[in-house]
Amino acid sequence: MNETIFRGRDLVRPTGVAMLFLVLAVEVAFGLFAMTDVGTVLLVSLTLAMTVPFLFSTLRSWTRVGADGITVNRGFGSGRTYPWQQIVWVEVRRYPAGDSFSYALRIHLADGRRRLLPGLAADKYHSAAEFVANADQIFDWWEQSTDPARRVEPRVRLWDALSPLVIGLLLASLLVAVIATYSR
Repeated sequence: MNETIFRGRDLVRPTGVAMLFLVLAVEVAFGLFAMTDVGTVLLVSLTLAMTVPFLFSTLRSWTRVGADGITVNRGFGSGRTYPWQQIVWVEVRRYPAGDSFSYALRIHLADGRRRLLPGLAADKYHSAAEFVANADQIFDWWEQSTDPARRVEPRVRLWDALSPLVIGLLLASLLVAVIATYSR
């Protein structure tokens, strides 16, 4: 089989950048009417500090699948290779996303860690057929490169039961509470 690279930038929608500008405009308007100048600058700076690195790392992230294993790069450095001997399970993870679902490919390592593979996802904006074909390639590599006796389906953890939406809402609530507390 041929080595394959899946790039994160192929999944990024241009609306993400437009949404960032909209959020910044709302923050500036809110800050001008309800907060001090220092509070407004801190709020905008915090938003930029959190979103810009995420956008750049998403654009630069990739996953390479080859004979040596799976190499994951999150946008910084040369990436980390997980040899096939360390990968005990490969699964498609399903996340609720409003009225539909999002899907991502995840590997489970022998030491219990789990890693989502950048560049491999499907949702209502990205082709599920292309995702299935890419996932099948990775499953084929995994099945050809590992011993069936070493393939162990991991147990479900509490963190797996929480959707990204729930986690995001909890973190956003915490962030709003901290900003509201310190902006007075």
